[in-house]
Amino acid sequence: MKQPSVTILLTVRNSAGTIKKCVDSLLNQDYKNKKIYVTDAFSTDGTYEILKKFGKKIKLEQVRGNMAIAYNHMLKKVNTEFVAFIDGDAIAEKDWLTRLIDAFEEDSVAVGGKPRTPKTKNELQELIGKELEFRFNKLPKYVSRLPTMNLCVRTEYAKKVIFRADLDVVQETEWGYRLTKYGKMIYEPAAVVWHHHRATWKSYFKQQMNYAKFVPTAYRSHKRKATGDEITPGLMVIQIPLLYLAALFFILSFSKMFHQLWQFTFGFLCLLYVYMSALITTNISDFFYLILIFFVRNIAWCIGGLIGLPKVFK
Repeated sequence: MKQPSVTILLTVRNSAGTIKKCVDSLLNQDYKNKKIYVTDAFSTDGTYEILKKFGKKIKLEQVRGNMAIAYNHMLKKVNTEFVAFIDGDAIAEKDWLTRLIDAFEEDSVAVGGKPRTPKTKNELQELIGKELEFRFNKLPKYVSRLPTMNLCVRTEYAKKVIFRADLDVVQETEWGYRLTKYGKMIYEPAAVVWHHHRATWKSYFKQQMNYAKFVPTAYRSHKRKATGDEITPGLMVIQIPLLYLAALFFILSFSKMFHQLWQFTFGFLCLLYVYMSALITTNISDFFYLILIFFVRNIAWCIGGLIGLPKVFK
């Protein structure tokens, strides 16, 4: 049986440390009927120069703008039956594309796979990945969205549901919600990519804050999803209003009543961190490290959400 044609889309900026391994993993796929289309957002770290060395093995362009602009540009030129998405800091297993294509059902529009974390001596990277893998291990077969770090879509629907260029990040989440109005999105855990996470607290905080800045705008048209979905459960979402309340009660804690409310709210939030960490690990060192990750992530989300909130009213 002839394999369906697939174009793998990859858009990058300043990924010199990982881009060669990423593209090598795509070229080495056991799936033969594929093309690789890469856009570079005018990198300044030598990424484009590394990509040029692949020559005619890949289609390469430079496109100025965010990920949404790059993907919309690429989708206009795709003429294959399917498009697959991956990030420049991810490495695909040899059977990644085969697993994605084989998992499609007649009424499905997309299939996404599982992100795994490469072995590293960096504890922050490892535990960010471990927490994400824990959530993906709980996913059902049918979901409302999956990240473009590991996703394959029927091209006819990918072209219909263009990415929102006003969203620098979170565009894949909002896009997924609109995409699944046309059919099912399937989670196939056997389709694996190894994804690198942020290696420093500063870069992690910045990433999470930037993500949160665009959440109010992205969810304006998907209010029901603001309380959580398969990847971001309600237990994670509720931590944000709790931290806002704890901060408000702390500011007003000169009053005995508000001082008690602050203690109760912050204590309950800490219990949530303890509960979530205990679900993920039994290692005592990792346990406390995860609590710190949750706390830092929540602060970043709260600050980013406040910065992004005015955009909703524009």
